[in-house]
Amino acid sequence: MTTLPQPEPTFDPDALLASLPGFACGELPDWGLIRAEGPEAMAFLQAQLSNDLNAVSRQQAQLSGYCSAKGRLLTVLTVSRLDREGSYGLELPTELLAASLKRLRMYLLRSKLSLDDVSASLPALALAGREASARLQQLGLPVPEGALACAWDGDLQISRRPGDWPRFLLRAPPERLHALRKRLDTATPLDHRHWHLAELLAGIPVVRSETVEHFVPQTVDLDLAGGISFSKGCYPGQEIVARVHYLGRLKQRLHLGFCDAPAAPGSAIYADGESGQAVGEVMDSAPLPDGRQALALSLNLSHGDHPRLHLGRADGPRLSGLRPSHR
Repeated sequence: MTTLPQPEPTFDPDALLASLPGFACGELPDWGLIRAEGPEAMAFLQAQLSNDLNAVSRQQAQLSGYCSAKGRLLTVLTVSRLDREGSYGLELPTELLAASLKRLRMYLLRSKLSLDDVSASLPALALAGREASARLQQLGLPVPEGALACAWDGDLQISRRPGDWPRFLLRAPPERLHALRKRLDTATPLDHRHWHLAELLAGIPVVRSETVEHFVPQTVDLDLAGGISFSKGCYPGQEIVARVHYLGRLKQRLHLGFCDAPAAPGSAIYADGESGQAVGEVMDSAPLPDGRQALALSLNLSHGDHPRLHLGRADGPRLSGLRPSHR
């Protein structure tokens, strides 16, 4: 009996997100917060980050890149206004917080601001799922509309993450969050892997400790995710980022796909039948309920539709379901 070949799985974000819980909440210990505060906080950050802070308000946050002088990402941040005048929050993975804070402080000189890790004094509670907006309303809290929109209830900041699986981050002093958490004690505990998957599917670039200074921002779609301004003033790496944009020298873009094997950030991608030169790199990965891994790859544009790409080596685990992250 002839066995017919199985069709290659397609990458269907809607189907993946539909399998996630209707509502879940919990802490996100792998996310941290730096507070930049003082009369010169905005000017300082404007000279360090890739996006234009003039667009940040108490009602709107933004993605932004922090680059080396060579135009390669040290980290990707979510920048928002905090509860006090002249106070900004920089959200980023905790694994990169200490190094990013140390580097930012190197450039303070006589600038009139402070930079501090406030992850413990302004912790985050995450609410996620199709019922999350209704739960916020039941708590008597405002629901921000639109990607990275923010709303406030006294000292409580509520921010909405991009993507089709609704996700909200609530930040406030610990005692305020503790009281809210008690009112949600019957909710399904948040699985951090689900949050991670939703961020990946939303096309939000992330830098891990393994990939610091590996990516020019556009090669992981930070521009398409709204994290770069090409009309603001200078910042570290701005000349390289602008050259890629204006001279059209972009050779890689962010793609999504599947793999049956675990894929660590920084893992190389190879094409079948070609020389040993890598054609891409894993930016991030997230486990799926069926045991596979969802991958976000910085991939050569010439190989976006290549039929046989492999993880780690030319004969390594095969990738499937490839598609651009932003269409």
